[in-house]
Amino acid sequence: METKEELAASELILDRGVSIPVRPLRFLQSRRKRRNIVIRQPYLGSLIRIANLSLKTGVSHEEMKDYTIEQSMAFVAKHGKTVSKIVASAILRGYWSHAFFHRIVERWLRWRVHPVFLSEAVFQLVANINISPFRNIINLTQAISPTKPRLSH
Repeated sequence: METKEELAASELILDRGVSIPVRPLRFLQSRRKRRNIVIRQPYLGSLIRIANLSLKTGVSHEEMKDYTIEQSMAFVAKHGKTVSKIVASAILRGYWSHAFFHRIVERWLRWRVHPVFLSEAVFQLVANINISPFRNIINLTQAISPTKPRLSH
């Protein structure tokens, strides 16, 4: 089990956000300043989307830690679009922003962000998302289940 310091550090990281560098467009100018996107703590709707997409990949966080270069490349080849969908869901946290812009942001991320940064962003999201409030709700509903007989008067 993680210590309180590690949990506090992960909450701090998600409150401040995870920064991803994005390659600048060199359309009219020869040099442009490098830009960053900051991914902050996702809302519940985004968290549900991210959880569904990460479960579709079928790879756990512990397995991703121990990947070799070949396994990482195979993962990107197989689940590259899903990874960009996860990061786009984390960037577009609102309902309407996700509904209107998620496909554009997914494609933009695929072509403008280095795969190492994209996979590291997914790794940080999956590692630092705090789902302990759901565990408390599940324990509470199990304790006061209406179908469970009560032994006291």
